[in-house]
Amino acid sequence: MAASHGRGVGARDSARGARLVSSLSLLAYSGLALAPLAAILILAPASSPSGPASLLVALAQPRSLRAIGFTLAQAGTSTLAALAIGLPGAALVARYRFPGRKALKALSILPFSVPSVLVVLAFVLFYGQSGYLNRFLMWAFSLREPPLGFLYTFWGIVLVHGFYEFPIVLQNVGEVWERLPRDREQAARLLGAGRFRAFAVGVLPSLVPAIAQAAALCFLLCFFSFAVVMVFGGLVGSTLEVEVYRRARLEADASGAAAIAIAETVIAMAVVALVAFTERRSARGAAAAKAAGSRLELSQPRWPAVAAIAAYALFLAVFFGGPMLSLLVQAFSVRSGPLGPSVPGLGNFARLFAGEGSAFTKALAGTAATALPAALIATAVGCAGALSLRRAGSLAKAAAALPLAVSGIVAALGWSLLFPRGGLALIPVVQALGALPYVLKSVAAALSTLDRGPAEAARTLGAGRAAAALGVELPAVLPAVLAAFAFAFASSAGDVNVPLVLGQGEFETLPVYLFRLTSSYRFPEACAAGVILALLTSAVFAFKEWRGANARG
Repeated sequence: MAASHGRGVGARDSARGARLVSSLSLLAYSGLALAPLAAILILAPASSPSGPASLLVALAQPRSLRAIGFTLAQAGTSTLAALAIGLPGAALVARYRFPGRKALKALSILPFSVPSVLVVLAFVLFYGQSGYLNRFLMWAFSLREPPLGFLYTFWGIVLVHGFYEFPIVLQNVGEVWERLPRDREQAARLLGAGRFRAFAVGVLPSLVPAIAQAAALCFLLCFFSFAVVMVFGGLVGSTLEVEVYRRARLEADASGAAAIAIAETVIAMAVVALVAFTERRSARGAAAAKAAGSRLELSQPRWPAVAAIAAYALFLAVFFGGPMLSLLVQAFSVRSGPLGPSVPGLGNFARLFAGEGSAFTKALAGTAATALPAALIATAVGCAGALSLRRAGSLAKAAAALPLAVSGIVAALGWSLLFPRGGLALIPVVQALGALPYVLKSVAAALSTLDRGPAEAARTLGAGRAAAALGVELPAVLPAVLAAFAFAFASSAGDVNVPLVLGQGEFETLPVYLFRLTSSYRFPEACAAGVILALLTSAVFAFKEWRGANARG
């Protein structure tokens, strides 16, 4: 009896200890997320004679209000474009089995692993005034002027964002849609409802949370857009992210940068809260739908579906694959002379490595020196956070998404104010914090599906909580940990914002080098550098797949 009572007390003490660790982890995590914003709020106005009042003055300027309006307009319109492109694909991958289905779903890593500056370059090559599409249309219809001139307008920004973010919609909505049972839809059809009525009654209510979540995430990524707007915005408008960078680094306007950074983060926090809310609704809706009926297997498409799949594939091949192929063609095209024709070759790659201590070699070394530590930090902290916060409540899980509300530019500026002598050492730390929410979510999702039996058995045999977690649970979810590491490396290797701010022109990574080449219209060399960057991130994902397969085997 006494022994049983002792075990009960021990279990309660252990549970209280776990809750205490979770609370402390949440406090530390929130502090890390909000520290750069606090630094901007406190330290930046101190440099102004009018103090904190300068923030309100800067925020009320017509220029600031225009930036807020333009940011919301382009992010909202870009999100609608991503939904319009992604939802048809989600419907196809959720219902049918067809060649290329897995490749289509694999596009979901694109917005997180391919640098935005690389996508910018690809769209310039394909849709630009002298791009491949304009040249083809001029040849096909005997035109004297390029017919497409929208790229450097508001709609050019929307186009790039829409195609950059649509894989998020396709993956998130398609995954939920695929798991939904078809019983309600079939019952509605049996009662006489048409195809669209049956879909609206039996499927759409369960999809709404997933659609809202994907839309909120797309909006957030477009809201923080930097490279796309810097290249295509021109005289059209400036986003809040670009304004923060310009005022802080180009105009030395600390108060203006602080005011814009605060406004941007407040709006982003509202979107992050919406993401957290819709994520909980999506999880509850999926669970309820699963309990309501049985899921049907994927079906072979009949001729209307085959036509839809073919049309969607052709659409993506031309308007999405075209820019990517243009980049590859340009990388391997070398001019035989100043005005001569282009011939296939490796001359662009040779020029990158030409000269002792070339800028490209330094940028490549800089990428490795920042992305690898950033991935290691994000993975280690993310795993620890996933283990300590898995018993936490909804408030803790919502707070875990806080770093999503702090953009790379704002985080870099804030940490540079806190540690003015930190210099280049801050780059991997800030990049790791940016990747942390995604790492934590990936590992936490894997842990939630884990059988707790082996860990409990290890605890019974005398292993401590930490030993059971490190020795039993994390090895069991090794594929998810490797995937999180690969994502953190790819996102850090492709980040242009943080190195651009903290490097201050004295340190370059490959994305910063790409941005400089693109701005100087050195497209062939930029394409060659982009191919090498893509191979670098692909190698990390290939290693993840290989190690993950070995772990599963």
